[in-house]
Amino acid sequence: MKSAIVVGSTGLVGKHLIHTLINSNTFDRVIALVRSPCFKDYKKIEEIVLDFNKEDPFEGLKKADHVFCCLGSTIRKAGSKKEFRFVDFDLPVLFAKWAEQNNCDTFSLVSSIGADSSSKIFYNKTKGEVEEEIRNRIFSKTQIFRPSLILGKRNEFRPGELLGKGIFTLLNPLMVSTLKKYKAIHARDIAQGMVGHLSKNQYGVKVVESDEIMTF
Repeated sequence: MKSAIVVGSTGLVGKHLIHTLINSNTFDRVIALVRSPCFKDYKKIEEIVLDFNKEDPFEGLKKADHVFCCLGSTIRKAGSKKEFRFVDFDLPVLFAKWAEQNNCDTFSLVSSIGADSSSKIFYNKTKGEVEEEIRNRIFSKTQIFRPSLILGKRNEFRPGELLGKGIFTLLNPLMVSTLKKYKAIHARDIAQGMVGHLSKNQYGVKVVESDEIMTF
């Protein structure tokens, strides 16, 4: 049996990932890193409350076999570019550093379609830069998932995303061939794909585009 540790477990993808892990026969220990308790009704989950504003919030954690990073925000939600970068770059990099130092086997990151460190779009540039940092860490497996627009019910209201979901619902059937990776994808499918890809005999760094997430 294996152990898993998840940061970003209360977000849209993270919540689905937690449910996928606890319903899997592969994992007997699932650790959720949270700002405040929220999984107390789940017997299989061990919650660890962290102060993410500390210099190194992950210091002192015990290792797990598989490490999942589902951290992600928007500039609007974070309040500024600086705070957005803290959530989407600084924390994932610190988490990967901890995981490498503790010899965790795999590191799985939720990034985004269009991630590109040379992009002039701040969001895409930040996602590309965090991918590069994760690639430079040494794990048996490094899995970087690049979902398109993520479907599912969020706790917060994102008007731009809501509009995008409506448009993608209409366009999804038309996205075939080279356009398949731009199809909107449900958070549940991303979570299942993150766990499913662990079973593949692929080592080193693997970038999984949106249309490949469910191919395991």
